Amino acid sequence: MNVCGIIAEYDPFHKGHERHLRLAREMTGADFIVCVMSGSFTQRGVPALLPARARADMALRCGADVVLQLPYAFSVREAEYFALGGAAILNALGCVTHLSFGSETDDLSLLQAAARLLEAPDEAMESAIQAGLAKGLSYAAAQGQAVAKRLKVPVDTLDAPNTALALSYLRALIRLDSKIIPVPVLRETDYHAGELDALPSASAVRSAILRGNWAGVRNAVPKAALPVLEKSVREGICPPNGLDTILLHKLLFATPEEIAQWPAISEGLEMRILKAAETAVSREALIDAVKTRRYTRGRISRALCHGIMGVTKADLPALPASARILGFRESARFLLRQMQKHTQKSGFSLYARPAKEETAILDCRADDLWRVTAGLPRGETYRQQPVIVDAASR
Repeated sequence: MNVCGIIAEYDPFHKGHERHLRLAREMTGADFIVCVMSGSFTQRGVPALLPARARADMALRCGADVVLQLPYAFSVREAEYFALGGAAILNALGCVTHLSFGSETDDLSLLQAAARLLEAPDEAMESAIQAGLAKGLSYAAAQGQAVAKRLKVPVDTLDAPNTALALSYLRALIRLDSKIIPVPVLRETDYHAGELDALPSASAVRSAILRGNWAGVRNAVPKAALPVLEKSVREGICPPNGLDTILLHKLLFATPEEIAQWPAISEGLEMRILKAAETAVSREALIDAVKTRRYTRGRISRALCHGIMGVTKADLPALPASARILGFRESARFLLRQMQKHTQKSGFSLYARPAKEETAILDCRADDLWRVTAGLPRGETYRQQPVIVDAASR
């Protein structure tokens, strides 16, 4: 039995995601596809526009068989740990044979060579990275330049967004000593593209939803997923600036010592944040004032998200100990039972009800914060059962 894993955010699920699911199934001969998906907050350090349950429902209606939640402690992290968290969950299930991911290059031998260098850099590689840091580059940029030079390829071959994440997935498989087979799928559109073309970016779809451009949205989202999306938007979404007031209030009373304990804060970055907070009137303005070549928008955004959540460096585990079942198709009950049998033996917790799971504290807090920001009552997360999609829904 072939089971293909995919790690994603699906905020929201669109036709590009549908294409990836279809190609992943074809390329791996998968009997089932298991998606590990971010919960209420994304890797960018902002709340997802749509609730996790709705995004899981959309994916299940368009090609996924099981959707699990990537814990907050890994979903709001730099690419290395985002990928490690997702890959570790797939590896813990005991049945996943392949991991498929999008990339701007599908040259697997090149990607694996780069991943091996990044995971086990030699002295020359370390020296090249330090030289990049001395020029004021972020660590990721310095790494990217060093690897590209070593492999004799243009820098932009490996630093495109999906390729960079692909390298993190491959590094995660190496670190886990996993037998899962990597399968890249060539991405044919720009990750940051703002247009709603045939295979749109998630950011373009989010922008269209926020503008009320429903003609564009309906063209970008698979027909099977559209009713779920429309219902979710009617019930309440979390706007990108929804946490601005909470953040500025947090910084009004935070001490440098407290901020220094937030993940991704080092080298006096806490003082730079507090100084910028004196004049910033929004989260975006604050990030603009704080960011440098070394401290990227993503890093600062994630640190601020952790601050709002009350998360410290000590709260982030090395590997996930559990994953929530967000939803599944009726036809995948057999697979779900196999996964649960395996995880019960290994000690990994695969749970459906957050209220009964000790490792779900951060995720429940994130869900409650998301719901308050979306203008919805909190506490619903604790009672929600997994989404179950029948065969007729695809």
